Amino acid sequence: MESTTTSDDVATASTVDTNGPVLSSMTIVFSSKAYVSGRYTVYFTEAALIIIANILTLMVVKRSKKLRDIPANTFVVSLACADGMIGVLLPATMMTSMTSNQAVWITSACVFRGPYYAMFCISLVTLLAIGVDRCVAVVHPLLYRRRMTTKIARIASILIWIGQLLIWETFTCYYGSQISAGKNRPRAAHDMFPRKTFFFMIQMEILLPIVGNVILYAFIYIRLRRRKVVVSVSARQDAIETRTKNQLQAKTKAFTKMMALVLGYLVIAWLPYYILVPIHKVNEPTTPIWYVYAFDAAAVLFYSNSFMNPLIYSWQNRDFREAYTKILSCSRLHRSRSTDVNPSECTVSSVPVCLADGTRNGLSCG
Repeated sequence: MESTTTSDDVATASTVDTNGPVLSSMTIVFSSKAYVSGRYTVYFTEAALIIIANILTLMVVKRSKKLRDIPANTFVVSLACADGMIGVLLPATMMTSMTSNQAVWITSACVFRGPYYAMFCISLVTLLAIGVDRCVAVVHPLLYRRRMTTKIARIASILIWIGQLLIWETFTCYYGSQISAGKNRPRAAHDMFPRKTFFFMIQMEILLPIVGNVILYAFIYIRLRRRKVVVSVSARQDAIETRTKNQLQAKTKAFTKMMALVLGYLVIAWLPYYILVPIHKVNEPTTPIWYVYAFDAAAVLFYSNSFMNPLIYSWQNRDFREAYTKILSCSRLHRSRSTDVNPSECTVSSVPVCLADGTRNGLSCG
């Protein structure tokens, strides 16, 4: 996955070879200090937003027992951890990808790039796990409520993390340690495999979870549409059971809609990037200069996916929205007694407001 998942692979090529029209285009673009500094400013800002947004999500779930007790939110926590780690690893991965020093590049392949690539795949596979979870919840709602627990969700999440880290650490450390004969640079995976074969393998690694999710959510949508008719007919037969099913269905439908939007934005954010990557890698000699700019623009959209999820949660889910509000501001004392977030859990930024206006407005920080 070395040459397919970081925007700096385009820039790195200029340090490897100096022949051909594509490399000349890159050299022109990256010779502009203003462009390079602006580029890094945008990426590092995105990294900061990714970290902040996902830490906020983790805080919200941790402090809200209501959210914490929902098994599906265990996958949301796993997704937030993976996205947050992308923000942590992004700056280091970008900086080390620019080096032509063998020792630095090889070390970074194991320390930064392996986990970095694994985080993307963990996000994708976790979304697939959420899709399976939602599918079972829709098809067998009562059985799901009895059998599905946070413990099962934790075990599934741990297995996803271990599996992807083992795959990508092994892969990146292996090709990171290979040295091209007669060249003072590390050897990438596509030097050892047929190029088209290598990139086909990578695209399948990315596309299969996405396609699987699309199929699952399409099936869920069809089942929910059909269930409306079934529920209306059976309502006269068993009011109590139907009421219970309706309540479960409403909650399931709301959460499923939220995660479908998460998946939808992921597809929108990733699609331009993975259309442009094969163009550059398979048809390098004919790639024009506009590709460098288009690639960076697609990469900015690509990384934005990692900090958009918390915004979608707060937009679509009332429980998340209320919990975010409690985290970001002090609540009234009488409300704090009936919510999962205690008044003592106010953020530092809200304390001065409470100290200044607490007596007048009836606010309390505990």
